[in-house]
Amino acid sequence: MPLELFLLALASAVWPILLAVVLVALQSEQPQRLLACFLAGGLLTCVVVGMAIVTLLEDTDAVSGSRPPANPIFYFGGGVAALVVATRVARRPPREHHESNDQPSLATRLLRRGALLAFVAGVVLNIAPGVFPFVALKDIAQLGHPAAVDLAIVVAFYVVMFAFIEIPLIGYAFAPEATARVTGEFNDWLKAHSRKLAVVVLYAAGVLLIARGIAALSLS
Repeated sequence: MPLELFLLALASAVWPILLAVVLVALQSEQPQRLLACFLAGGLLTCVVVGMAIVTLLEDTDAVSGSRPPANPIFYFGGGVAALVVATRVARRPPREHHESNDQPSLATRLLRRGALLAFVAGVVLNIAPGVFPFVALKDIAQLGHPAAVDLAIVVAFYVVMFAFIEIPLIGYAFAPEATARVTGEFNDWLKAHSRKLAVVVLYAAGVLLIARGIAALSLS
């Protein structure tokens, strides 16, 4: 279970919306402020909503017992959703064409308007848990730990999920000049490879979740 939670957190880190936020923030004049404000809003929202979901799930029969009946549903649903998103991202037109034909996303518009709205973006974009976080929250509820332990696990999960935001912030705090150079190079790499990275991880995670669903179904 801990390994599954860690892998789900890593998969969540390359969710297309989060990658888009990192790209927009790193291209701005004040990436530290935008990243910090988005992280504050996102982490706060994720932990509050996540703990509410864990508490609700713990009070249901869906995750109780040695063979929870909801396990196959969660895994199959998460796996199919991941494959659908991966397919949509893979079929998206190249970035230059996509940007010229479409209006900027809500996240992009909010981030470009400053730190306060970056915080708002962090809240708005994380009110509803993504596919992988929702499966992870089910796993956490299923562990049956006390609330304090659940909170620690939820926080740890989201700290890993926001790694692409936290790592640059740590770098800016201790080595701003080197971090500015490295993040510039990383931003160029991410612009060129973000779609491929997201597609590969989403497809792999989708297949693994469906496999977990089949295994859970065989045990039910």
